[in-house]
Amino acid sequence: MTQKKILDPARMDVLIAVLIALVSLTTALAAWRTNMVGSNAADANRQGLIDALKKGAAQNENWRKAYEEAGHAATFAIESAATEAMESSKDESLKAAAQNLRQYLLPSLQLLSEPLGTQKKYQKPDGTFDIEKRFADLEAEAPDLLALDPAASFELADRYSSEQRWLTIGTVLLAISLFWLGFAEMLSGRGRAINLVLGSGVYLFGLLFFIIVEIVAIFGRGGVL
Repeated sequence: MTQKKILDPARMDVLIAVLIALVSLTTALAAWRTNMVGSNAADANRQGLIDALKKGAAQNENWRKAYEEAGHAATFAIESAATEAMESSKDESLKAAAQNLRQYLLPSLQLLSEPLGTQKKYQKPDGTFDIEKRFADLEAEAPDLLALDPAASFELADRYSSEQRWLTIGTVLLAISLFWLGFAEMLSGRGRAINLVLGSGVYLFGLLFFIIVEIVAIFGRGGVL
């Protein structure tokens, strides 16, 4: 095909119109994908905040419960020692008071201190209570909350945000190609051909850039779109 036929106005009009339509569609799809990645970043960040709040609230409650049990266990130990001392006294009134304590007070305190104050696994060699171990057991009772990983969600959000920034560059490149193709549509002759080549080149580069960014980002997330 001769250069004259390639530069034929009718052929050029059709070619430019097809390219503009193709580039417009590609740019719209690229903008949609970029927005979707941004939405995924926001969702991941929001999920990280929710998981952090859930995990923090659960941990605070578990610490509260562990220390509450420790307080009751300490009171139980003190009252038990006092009761034993009163029982060994020769004063009958003290013995009677000790009997009342053992019958009414100590059972309630013991119940409130369970299991920290009653199970040997929570007692350290020095006689103190292993509150950390009790906390760990309370955490293990809620595996769903234990499995929450806010850091992973925040990391995923960062990955999506980084991808969105690069995809935005690719989308801008695609939009710029429309600028050159628009010039090509308005011009004629050799200037038209030059702008057509420029527009097509920028489009192909932008499309390749966009695809590479997507592939790298998806592989970086382990195949997650």
